[in-house]
Parts: sequence; C-alpha cells; structure tokens
Amino acid sequence: MTPQELTLHMEKRREEVNALCNFWYSLLPEFSPGAQQMRIWLDLHSFDRIVHAIEKTAAKNGKLNGAMTLEHAVRFCSKVANTRKTQQEAQAAA
Repeated sequence: MTPQELTLHMEKRREEVNALCNFWYSLLPEFSPGAQQMRIWLDLHSFDRIVHAIEKTAAKNGKLNGAMTLEHAVRFCSKVANTRKTQQEAQAAA
C-alpha cells in the first residue's frame, strides 16, 4: 500500500463514520453511540449492512414509542447486523 492509498483509505473511513453518525442522529436524535462504535461496526460489517441495521433499530425504537436505551439500541443494531451477515454468508455459500 502506498502512502497515497493509505491516505485515501483513511479519508474514506472517516467519511463513512461521519455519515453513519449523522444518519443515526437523524433517526435517533435522543442518543448516539458515537464514532468509536461506528468504527467497531465498520470493522465487522459493510457500510450498507450498518445502514440497514440503523434503519431497523430506528423502526424498533418507534415501535417501542422511543423507550429504547442507548445500550438496548446498540445491542439491537449489532444483532441486526450480525443476523444479516449470517444470512448473506449462507446465501453466498448456497
């Protein structure tokens, strides 16, 4: 990897983290897991998968009339992303 490639990779990652934080805040403004959590999720999942998981988390919070705590929301979002990953891997193997 060249220094230029590394710089581009870091910029892309920063943009993804910022976009996810802003997306979370737009759907769940009452609390935020922060940039560090977004970086952890991006280490484990694709950007699209995290977007999907955040959308599902916001929908779940809506069904619960906004009663989710930050911990509940983070755990739920992680579970959605992990389940989606398992499904996608199973489809790829089939």
